[in-house]
This record gives sequence, structure tokens and C-alpha cells, in this order.
Amino acid sequence: MRGREYKPFDWEGKFLNYPIEARNMEVTIKVTLQELIASILLDIEELNLSAKNALERAFRNVIERDRERYRGLAHSYVFEILKWKRRIDFNINSVLKGSQLEDLNPLLANLLRIGTYDLKFKNTPSAIATDSIIRVVKERFNIKTAKFANALLRGVEEFDERKALQRLRERDKIEYLSVKFSHPRWYVEYAIDLLGYDGAIRLMHSNNRSQRYYVRVNPLKTDIDTLRDYLEEKGVRTARTPLDDVLKILDYKVPLTRLSWYSKGYFVIQDLASAYVAHVLSPEKGERILDMAAAPGSKTFHVAHLMENTGEIVAIDYSRDRLEKMREKMSLLGIKNVKLVHADGRTFRGGEFDKIILDAPCSSSGTYRQFPDVKWSFSEEKIKKVIQVQKEMLRNAYKNLKKGGEMTYSTCSIRVDENEENVRYALRKGFELVPHEFTWGERGFTEIGNEVFRAFTYLHDCNSFFIAKLRKP
Repeated sequence: MRGREYKPFDWEGKFLNYPIEARNMEVTIKVTLQELIASILLDIEELNLSAKNALERAFRNVIERDRERYRGLAHSYVFEILKWKRRIDFNINSVLKGSQLEDLNPLLANLLRIGTYDLKFKNTPSAIATDSIIRVVKERFNIKTAKFANALLRGVEEFDERKALQRLRERDKIEYLSVKFSHPRWYVEYAIDLLGYDGAIRLMHSNNRSQRYYVRVNPLKTDIDTLRDYLEEKGVRTARTPLDDVLKILDYKVPLTRLSWYSKGYFVIQDLASAYVAHVLSPEKGERILDMAAAPGSKTFHVAHLMENTGEIVAIDYSRDRLEKMREKMSLLGIKNVKLVHADGRTFRGGEFDKIILDAPCSSSGTYRQFPDVKWSFSEEKIKKVIQVQKEMLRNAYKNLKKGGEMTYSTCSIRVDENEENVRYALRKGFELVPHEFTWGERGFTEIGNEVFRAFTYLHDCNSFFIAKLRKP
């Protein structure tokens, strides 16, 4: 396996303790780490959970000692297997005879993915990678299934992926790229049409690199220079960015979320492109702002900070759970000018607002590096439905915006039909584009391309992103 070096992991003796209630008594059961990872992957598939939520759900009942010890490792396995899922499945399906991975029991399929990932990506010795999986399969299924899994993983170990990929390239170059870079086929085709062959390759390669972290200062509690000094003292190397309130994390010794200043709300972790939205909106003190799809709240909180807790921000979202998490975060960050409302951005009416943030629900096709699970969450049909929601929200935004009011429309999608085409739709519905001097990034596509903002992971080391600024004349 070329590229990133992966350190083999010894699964031997890695059990997690689960306290459960049985007949009014608390009983602790032991679960292997492979079983837990496989069940997390299963929850993502069958319950349509995000990887983050599936991990939280799985570790909720793990005793604290084991939670601290194994959560980071489970997170790594889940995210890397999701990142390389297309390629992992290619290896397995090439070895299977007369069936496909999708035909197997879902838990068994995910256990085989873990074993294949260990063998092909981490170069784990087969005595560790295969034998540990076989023990779990034997325990959870039966001896016959364990023998099947053993034969399959031995076949995967011997499988010559390089030659198989070369044969695939000769037959179907798009499918070859889809497998090699582990991206949906539609994405490969779309990226080539949008960026050309070389640009698409660079984009997919960057999507498979480790996530880049950025932190934004909370100006209600400290300033950017003091924050940078604090991070440097804690072993976190940083660099300045095009945004004066955001730092790029170059290296760290301790995870950022374990630092006391994070726990106290002195800074938030927010992608660079995402943090640009509030600056483009440019809110004024005392204004009345609407955030039409607020959760998880990063942009809402940023606007509140720029307004120095003045005025009013009405933050709506369809999810009560996510709004409650926002409420907790607001308290931590010292934010007092946000009103949380459980509502649908397509139909909400709250009077006239000076400015609106519409960070629309989208295909998330610009966030594959940060959230690899979304690669496999969207079909073309689902994207079409999302685009209709975006248009409904744009129409409703017009109704909520005062005359002369401004709004930002943004997505974390690479697609023109979710971005420039939707802006053109908004123009037909009465909006006008606001000339804005974007200080970084790229310009967009179509005839309005010079008036909108684009970021791409391979060019700017952040999520691929789109921003347009609109006005109601």
C-alpha cells in the first residue's frame, strides 16, 4: 500500500467493559474492540447516523477508564475504514466467489473490512490481523463462518491489488479512479468535469489526507495573540491565516479538545472556510440577524462574537437535540444575544431581519476529508431532493429579509447545481448579488463566477466551500 504509513496494532486482549442492567442488577460485559468498531460501522449504515454520532452512541455506556483508553483508536479505525471503504470492498469482492460483500451478514461484512484494512493499509502481520478477527467471528457466529472468514482474509492477503487496479484501469478509467481514491463514481465524474483531470486527482488526493484543524478565538474571553501564546506553551504549533481571528494548527502534542482553554470556551474548533462566512456577512452591532439552519452553531456563535453580544440573533433548526447542544455551547462561550427556535427554515417567519445567514443543508461533498462517512450518504436522487430544499429556503429567506437587507448563501459542496445555479435561481426570485472583495480563495463558475467565493481542499487546505453575498433590493 503506497502513501501514508500506518502503525500495526495488536488486538490481543483488547476488551471494553460495558455496564448493563439485568434484573435490577448492574452487570459488566466484555466486548472486543473489533466488535465495537464493527457495530459502529453497522449503526452508520443501518441507522443513518454520522460517524461522530455513532461513536458517541457506542461509547456512552463504556466505563470511563476504557472510554479514555480506546475511543481515539476506535475513532481512527472508523474514519479510516470509511475513508477507504470503496477500495477495501474492492479487495474483498475480488476474492469472494459467487457473491458480493453486500450479500453477507452486515456485522460479518464490517468485521472483514476491519481485517482487510489491517492487512492492506496498516500492514499488520496476518497472525494478528486475521486470527483476531477469526476469534470474534467464531464467537459471534459459528465455526463454519469462521472458516469462511479465515479463507477470505487469507485470500485478501495474497490478492495483488496493484495488478487488479491496472486491469481495471484498462477497462474503465473512471471506475479505476473511484476505487483507487475511494470516492463515489458520480463524484469522480463530476470533479473531472468541474476541475479537469489533474484538478480532480489533486482534489481526491487531498480529501484522503489527514484533517487540518483550525481554531477561532473567542474575543469575549481573550485575543488572538494571547491565544497563540497559550497554544504554543501547550505544544501546539500554529500559523496565521487570511482571517485575523483564526489560527491554523500545524502540529500538537495533546488533542485540542483536552486543553483547559477549550473546555472554558476561549476558542472553538472551526474550519477556515466556514469561519469566512461571518466575515463576508459583516454584521453590525445592534442588528437583527436570522440564521436559517443554525446547528451545530459555529457560524451563529461567530456572528455573536463579531456583534459583541449586541442586537439579536434568531437561530433556527429542525433538530431539538442539536439546538440543546447549541444552548450548552452558548453558555460556555459567554453568548447572550442568541434566541434558539425549533423551526423549519423553509417555512419560518419571524418578521424582517437586517441580515440572514443561509448555510444550506447540502451534499457535503466538500467535507470528505473531515467527514469521510458522507461520501457514501448521498445518491444523485438524494442530492436532487436537497437542492429543492435549498431553493425553498432561498425563497423563504427573501420573505424574512428587510428591504435593503443582505444575506450570505453558503454550502460545503463542490457542486455548481447547489451553488452558482442556486444563486442564479435566487436572482430570478428577486435577489441581487452584492459585490464583495473576497480577500482569499478562488472565484466560481458560470457567468456569476467572478462575484462568488470558492475554496478547494487541495488549494486552500480546508473544506471545499462556496459563499455568495446577496441583497433584497
